[in-house]
Amino acid sequence: KLNKRMPVAVALGGDPVYAYSATAPLPENVDEYMLAGFLRKRKVELVKCITQPDVEVPADADFIIEGYVDPGDDLIWEGPFGDHTGYYSLPDFYPRFHITAITHKKNPVFPATIVGIPPQEDAWLGKATERIFLAPIKMTMVPEIMDMDMPVEGVFHNLVITKIKKEYAGQGQKVMNAMWGAGQMMFNKILVMADEGVKIQDYEALAKYVFKNLNPATDIAFASGPMDVLDHSCSKLGFGGKMCIDGTTKYEEEKAEEYVFGVSGLGFSDTLLLQKFSEINAVNSSLLKKEIPCVIISVEKNRAGHIKELHDQICALPETESVKMILYVEHTVDANDLTTALWRFCNNLDPKRDNHLCKRPAPNSEPRTQNLYSACMGLDGTRKTKELDDFQRDWPNIIVANKETIKAVDEKWEALELGAFIPSPSLKFTNQLYGEEAVVN
Repeated sequence: KLNKRMPVAVALGGDPVYAYSATAPLPENVDEYMLAGFLRKRKVELVKCITQPDVEVPADADFIIEGYVDPGDDLIWEGPFGDHTGYYSLPDFYPRFHITAITHKKNPVFPATIVGIPPQEDAWLGKATERIFLAPIKMTMVPEIMDMDMPVEGVFHNLVITKIKKEYAGQGQKVMNAMWGAGQMMFNKILVMADEGVKIQDYEALAKYVFKNLNPATDIAFASGPMDVLDHSCSKLGFGGKMCIDGTTKYEEEKAEEYVFGVSGLGFSDTLLLQKFSEINAVNSSLLKKEIPCVIISVEKNRAGHIKELHDQICALPETESVKMILYVEHTVDANDLTTALWRFCNNLDPKRDNHLCKRPAPNSEPRTQNLYSACMGLDGTRKTKELDDFQRDWPNIIVANKETIKAVDEKWEALELGAFIPSPSLKFTNQLYGEEAVVN
């Protein structure tokens, strides 16, 4: 606004808490160095830069890159970069950084983190934020929040689970709006709401509880709003759809009596779908056996409107009458690999654009069938293209670590005492070519 050069300094290294504090979702006008000092239990000593004396940096940093940004400069095309989503972020126009000095201490260490298909080390930074900032969010914004969880497969912003103390009808929607209006939580794509009747870190118990309380026709809310610029599923950069799945126990005022649902999984057959629909590559109905009426289907799209058409056809089958939700993923995704399928699904979904609700007459076993209905929500988590989906943006590639990186991490694992060994997620993609092409980073 002043039309002046903005002094900039990039501090690399030093106390690891600096990097964490820089990512923390702090309120406006709260200094990140204050948080860093609080977490390290001693103040951060700051010194002036050499060529940009208006900026102070930590005295113990390993490298300092000094420079400025001129508001009169044209933006420059930058990217793509491998990012924590497991995909390459799309290139875009960004400000030009003019460097005036680079300094470093003796024997400096250049800090780096490996990003890619989750889980990577940045996943635990996200877990730290989840725990550290739960109390401030609860105390200052939404006092009814009891707990919060961000599954690793949701890469922070894509999937957030919230547990509330529910005391009145519509409270889930009240919390939904409060959270989507709060700081970086505005980037959240899928919000799952539960109440004190379940422990949200027990994902199987959570899913069972949420689906027991869920009417897909009335308890899923959609909205549009700001999204992370790294979200490639949005039709427009930084703006897209959101979804809240309200799995709380419902008050009478929240119930829709015209909807009834059968017993989960009764009569469902993977083989039937595979034989009836040639475009289906795999079906994961294992959740039905756990009283979770949700199915994951790998499908190869070949025409515009294919997923909506397929969803209506599947829902018309009497064997699927108890299923409340179907998640569709790319044919190259193994639907029975729940972790990978959920990660791909969350990344590739714009909930408001990609939902297809099928409302159908209730099963004949129910009385008054002419006035009763069941419903099944279909969510299209497949890759979007210009030809089949009228999707006008580029679609990024998946990041796959090279063999040298995988070997280096594996060899350090035991010495760093990181707990049970986790094989590299890249190994699932190393020897395969997908619709979203896997590119070695």
